[in-house]
Amino acid sequence: TEDNTAIKEISKEVEKAITMKETFKEVIKKDLTPYLSKIKIPTLIIWGTKDNVTPIKDAFLINREIEGSKIELIKGQGHVPNMEAPEILVEKILNFLKS
Repeated sequence: TEDNTAIKEISKEVEKAITMKETFKEVIKKDLTPYLSKIKIPTLIIWGTKDNVTPIKDAFLINREIEGSKIELIKGQGHVPNMEAPEILVEKILNFLKS
Protein backbone atom coordinates (compact mmCIF):
# COMPACT_ATOMS: atom_id res chain seq x y z
CA THR A 1 0.00 0.00 0.00
CA GLU A 2 0.95 3.65 -0.24
CA ASP A 3 1.31 3.91 3.55
CA ASN A 4 3.81 1.04 3.65
CA THR A 5 5.81 2.54 0.79
CA ALA A 6 5.92 5.92 2.53
CA ILE A 7 7.00 4.32 5.81
CA LYS A 8 9.79 2.42 4.03
CA GLU A 9 11.00 5.59 2.34
CA ILE A 10 11.00 7.52 5.62
CA SER A 11 12.85 4.65 7.29
CA LYS A 12 15.55 4.75 4.57
CA GLU A 13 15.97 8.50 5.04
CA VAL A 14 16.28 8.10 8.81
CA GLU A 15 18.96 5.42 8.33
CA LYS A 16 20.89 7.73 5.97
CA ALA A 17 20.70 10.57 8.49
CA ILE A 18 21.97 8.36 11.30
CA THR A 19 24.88 7.17 9.13
CA MET A 20 25.75 10.75 8.16
CA LYS A 21 25.61 11.84 11.79
CA GLU A 22 27.99 9.06 12.87
CA THR A 23 30.38 9.89 10.01
CA PHE A 24 30.32 13.57 10.97
CA LYS A 25 31.11 12.69 14.59
CA GLU A 26 34.20 10.76 13.45
CA VAL A 27 35.37 13.57 11.16
CA ILE A 28 35.16 16.29 13.79
CA LYS A 29 37.14 14.20 16.28
CA LYS A 30 40.21 14.49 14.08
CA ASP A 31 42.56 17.44 14.45
CA LEU A 32 43.36 18.50 10.90
CA THR A 33 45.42 21.53 11.93
CA PRO A 34 48.75 19.94 10.89
CA TYR A 35 47.48 19.74 7.31
CA LEU A 36 46.68 23.45 7.00
CA SER A 37 50.29 24.49 6.39
CA LYS A 38 50.38 22.09 3.43
CA ILE A 39 47.81 24.19 1.56
CA LYS A 40 49.74 26.14 -1.07
CA ILE A 41 47.01 27.72 -3.16
CA PRO A 42 45.20 31.05 -2.75
CA THR A 43 42.75 30.54 0.08
CA LEU A 44 39.86 32.71 1.22
CA ILE A 45 38.53 32.12 4.71
CA ILE A 46 35.06 33.54 5.24
CA TRP A 47 33.62 33.63 8.75
CA GLY A 48 30.55 35.09 10.38
CA THR A 49 31.42 37.16 13.45
CA LYS A 50 28.48 35.61 15.29
CA ASP A 51 29.25 31.99 14.41
CA ASN A 52 28.09 29.98 17.41
CA VAL A 53 29.02 26.64 15.83
CA THR A 54 32.71 27.13 15.11
CA PRO A 55 34.53 29.76 17.19
CA ILE A 56 36.00 32.74 15.35
CA LYS A 57 39.39 31.95 16.90
CA ASP A 58 39.46 28.96 14.53
CA ALA A 59 39.25 31.33 11.56
CA PHE A 60 42.33 33.17 12.78
CA LEU A 61 44.14 29.87 13.43
CA ILE A 62 43.40 28.72 9.88
CA ASN A 63 44.54 32.10 8.56
CA ARG A 64 47.84 31.85 10.46
CA GLU A 65 48.49 28.30 9.31
CA ILE A 66 47.73 28.76 5.59
CA GLU A 67 50.49 30.99 4.28
CA GLY A 68 49.14 33.90 2.26
CA SER A 69 45.51 33.13 3.03
CA LYS A 70 43.02 35.96 3.34
CA ILE A 71 40.36 36.18 6.01
CA GLU A 72 37.07 37.97 5.46
CA LEU A 73 34.64 38.43 8.33
CA ILE A 74 30.95 38.96 7.76
CA LYS A 75 29.77 41.12 10.62
CA GLY A 76 26.69 40.03 12.49
CA GLN A 77 26.37 36.72 10.64
CA GLY A 78 26.59 33.18 11.93
CA HIS A 79 27.70 29.79 10.63
CA VAL A 80 25.86 29.79 7.29
CA PRO A 81 26.62 33.07 5.49
CA ASN A 82 25.46 31.51 2.22
CA MET A 83 21.95 31.57 3.68
CA GLU A 84 22.22 34.54 6.04
CA ALA A 85 24.01 37.03 3.79
CA PRO A 86 24.38 35.57 0.29
CA GLU A 87 24.96 38.93 -1.41
CA ILE A 88 27.81 39.82 0.93
CA LEU A 89 29.28 36.34 0.58
CA VAL A 90 29.23 36.53 -3.23
CA GLU A 91 30.79 40.00 -3.14
CA LYS A 92 33.66 38.78 -0.94
CA ILE A 93 34.27 35.74 -3.14
CA LEU A 94 34.24 37.80 -6.35
CA ASN A 95 36.62 40.36 -4.88
CA PHE A 96 38.97 37.57 -3.86
CA LEU A 97 38.87 36.00 -7.33
CA LYS A 98 39.61 39.37 -8.93
CA SER A 99 42.63 40.01 -6.72
